[in-house]
Amino acid sequence: MSANPGTIERAPDPQIGQARSLLADGDATRAWQLVHEVLSARPDDPDALCLGGKLALLGGRVERAQELLGRALDVAPDNVEAHLELATLYRRSRRLEDALDELSLALHYDPENAAALFEMGNVRSARGELEAAIEAYRSAVEKDPAMAQAHLEMGYVMLKLRRYADAVEVLERGAELDPSNLSGQNNLGYVYVRLEQYDRALDVFARLCAQTPYSRLGPRLNYGNALSHTGRLGESERVYADVLQHEPNNFTAHWNRAHHVLARHAFAEGWQEYRYRLQVDDVWHRRLIPFAPYKGEALEGKTLLISAEQGLGDQIMFASCLHEVVSRARQVILECDQRLASLFQRSFPGVRVIGSRQEMQPLWLREVGHPDYHLPAGNLPGFFRSRLEDFPRHDGYLVADPERVARWKERLAALGPGPYIGLSWRGGTRGTRRSFRSLSLVDLLPFLRVPGLRFVSLQYGDCAEDLETLRRESGIEVAHWPEAIADYEETAALCVALDMTVSVCTAVIHLNGALGKPVRVMVPAVPEWRYGVSGEAMPWYPSVRLIRQAARGDWSEVFARVADDLGRRFAA
Repeated sequence: MSANPGTIERAPDPQIGQARSLLADGDATRAWQLVHEVLSARPDDPDALCLGGKLALLGGRVERAQELLGRALDVAPDNVEAHLELATLYRRSRRLEDALDELSLALHYDPENAAALFEMGNVRSARGELEAAIEAYRSAVEKDPAMAQAHLEMGYVMLKLRRYADAVEVLERGAELDPSNLSGQNNLGYVYVRLEQYDRALDVFARLCAQTPYSRLGPRLNYGNALSHTGRLGESERVYADVLQHEPNNFTAHWNRAHHVLARHAFAEGWQEYRYRLQVDDVWHRRLIPFAPYKGEALEGKTLLISAEQGLGDQIMFASCLHEVVSRARQVILECDQRLASLFQRSFPGVRVIGSRQEMQPLWLREVGHPDYHLPAGNLPGFFRSRLEDFPRHDGYLVADPERVARWKERLAALGPGPYIGLSWRGGTRGTRRSFRSLSLVDLLPFLRVPGLRFVSLQYGDCAEDLETLRRESGIEVAHWPEAIADYEETAALCVALDMTVSVCTAVIHLNGALGKPVRVMVPAVPEWRYGVSGEAMPWYPSVRLIRQAARGDWSEVFARVADDLGRRFAA
């Protein structure tokens, strides 16, 4: 019986072995010369054809690479390396189906091939099949636990899926296997930031900045960001200033710097920087709103469309500028989150309010005619809040439904005599500094025990366990009505019915402040820019008082000051 020509084992050519060694040492030119010598003598040598294709691909000669690799497979269909190189070529050319075909063949001939599984992960990632990519990378590291790049790519895909806790483990392993991989180190530092492990992030980015030329700006931007999260704002600003000196139009540096400038109330400069968010893909989700951008033109006789952006709190905050716009324009059309639409319509009767989900191509555009100008809501303050003096001393600009307010007053009265204090103790997500903005309900006992007060939960999300733990450990019951949280009209009405609210930094602050209700905010040592860097006042809302943490992690003084304030304000 004759052997299958596709499975004959070929003795390696010494010249090809030498060529591979030269390539490994970075001498592609000499490696190609040896390959050319072999092909001149043996034009159908599959190993020479395969290595020649790899060298051509490395040199950017795609057509030549495809030709040589194809010839190698004509001679030896089981040449796994040729299938792999051709798959890489196809992936880089965005011929992803063809790449998958080549990888299927490579794994058919060698199911244990870690390199083929790794490339399968690359192709799946390029196709947007991120879970399948993770599985392919995981299979690759099972076959070859020392494959650093598979760990690093798997971690990067997990990062894109915001699976930060999973990503950190594989990125740490990848960085341990290949400390010289700068992109992997940068991604690891980024994940540390997302996990709020800022000291670790600073170590990574400081090391990267020391190891790389200044032209590599990514680690420096991340270093500045990590510095800001730890409250080292001056150092962070200097990092961004250095980046902008080297690359004046670096959008991310401008955007990050905006937070520092606005936090110290340099509003005119800060709003100019804030506009750069529109150029940062991770921040701004582009939408198809085809009207002329508003740049400060006279609005008399004109229609201005204001589109929604960011979360509920920001939309409420930016809406504080609407009265100035309405007084100038013939018509104002305001897009907002669906949950705010009826509240906004009642509060701004001269405005046409449209509730939406911030779709990329909004269907409601068909109903608004052709506005003269369009403005993202976050650009409003740049025209009307350039100085601290520009912030009005208002008593509230949102109007809750009076009937709902009356019903909530009745329900509060049924609890017994007041005063009634609203309470929110958790804010943010893993990506928005949740640990800085969230507390245990039991931690609040220093002021929950102030006599004569009845506390009412304004906490969103599932908080039943928190409430039960507090009741069991202290005997204190906090009223909680889920229906008041599920509907923002009900939330607003309940806030008006309450005597005061005490909260961490979350959207309920903006709601109460916009309703003109008194609020005490427990502010972390490193707050978001909206809360400034010092003082008790919040320019956006005269009824809000900020009680600041002196040091990260220590809330004791804040709780004591809240207790003192409540005791004095509501003394029997």
